[in-house]
Amino acid sequence: MARRNASHARAALASSALLAAALCARGAFASDCTRTSVGFVPLIDLGTGTYHGFTGGLYPGGANSRPPAHDSAGLAIAAAIEPLDTLGNPDPVNGRIVLISIGMSNATQEFSAFVPKAMGDPGRHPRLLVIDCAKGGQATQDIRRPDAAYWDTVATRLRGHGSSPLQAQAAWIKEARRGPTEPFPASAESLTNDLGTIVRILHGKLPNLRLAYLTSRIYAGYATSTLNPEPYAYESGFAVRWLIEAQIAGVDSLEFDPERGPVRSPWLSWGPYLWADGLTPRSDGLIWRCEDFQSDGTHPSASGRDLVADSLLAFFKGDATTTPWFVSPGTVSVEARGIRSEPRLSIAPNPARPGVEIAFATATGPWRLEILDLGGRRVRALARGAGEGVRVTRRWDGRDDSGVVARAGLYWVRLISGDGSRASRVVWLGGD
Repeated sequence: MARRNASHARAALASSALLAAALCARGAFASDCTRTSVGFVPLIDLGTGTYHGFTGGLYPGGANSRPPAHDSAGLAIAAAIEPLDTLGNPDPVNGRIVLISIGMSNATQEFSAFVPKAMGDPGRHPRLLVIDCAKGGQATQDIRRPDAAYWDTVATRLRGHGSSPLQAQAAWIKEARRGPTEPFPASAESLTNDLGTIVRILHGKLPNLRLAYLTSRIYAGYATSTLNPEPYAYESGFAVRWLIEAQIAGVDSLEFDPERGPVRSPWLSWGPYLWADGLTPRSDGLIWRCEDFQSDGTHPSASGRDLVADSLLAFFKGDATTTPWFVSPGTVSVEARGIRSEPRLSIAPNPARPGVEIAFATATGPWRLEILDLGGRRVRALARGAGEGVRVTRRWDGRDDSGVVARAGLYWVRLISGDGSRASRVVWLGGD
């Protein structure tokens, strides 16, 4: 009798599962395309304004840019990234710089659209390899343990692309909690705690992973299921911010600098921030249409995946902590088209602080030396003279034309002379 009852229970359970799947297929959780706004202000536009008493911005103080000290630390790490072999040893000829994704279904769908764009980009660093290691169904509850099956998937994906866990040096992380029910801020704090655990696991599993860029959820106002609807999608931005803010504040469980203590995490930063309030344009014009989502209103459609992929490509090609290893040394972003990097400029130290020595030689005739930002705009007219075929050295103290110390970041040193124009990149770590 007991066996027969157990058999009936299993059959009922299977029947319920099939019914749920059928209801889903018929659109029981179809998008609500009338919900074109939920009335929240994107973090990048909220600034010093507040949401339930918490200020906006991506970084402390309502700012959308990294604090100078944290920025300088990321720049120094980025400048040291080099191709590694599968054992983690430097190999500039045959090694790889591996960028991976970590996360759940949205992450793998979006990163899968990004991979061919990145690998097919003509400006890609020739030794860069981009691998999608995110997996559907893997919410934070599923991957926040070191022994979770997900981490075997990450290692398998890497090896399947001829790489290894010792080659990964940068990651894009996008995660969420399945079925959240807590009120704010407890819901976001739970996600922050999960994300903190995950980045520490990453350090243990991928010991050469130095840089991690996090992105919160996209708009979920069209969603009608309890998977991860609004306001949780919007509030996940606070979770990401608080994690990064904790590292900036020096929380030792997120230490990334070996000079300050045992390393337990990669250096953390925002990747692209992608939440917008449905059809209400945010300050840069981003909107989310109902057709940018699949029928559940949660996962992106082809157009939604492309939107995220294009945002990722723009970020990795343009952020000062990614261009040293994502972009080919001989190219630069479209904004600075026409600038070419050549080895005839000697720049030391690089990264630089408090100043940098620039050495070069030109043929006879006038020359001028200038500092440009990544967009090709002049920061400093450094020096000019007449060439005599001998080596010349000039020093840049990090100041712009108005005498203000330039913000930490990646810059071009360009020499223009009678024998052409040449440029080399310098990582400026900012003032003390």
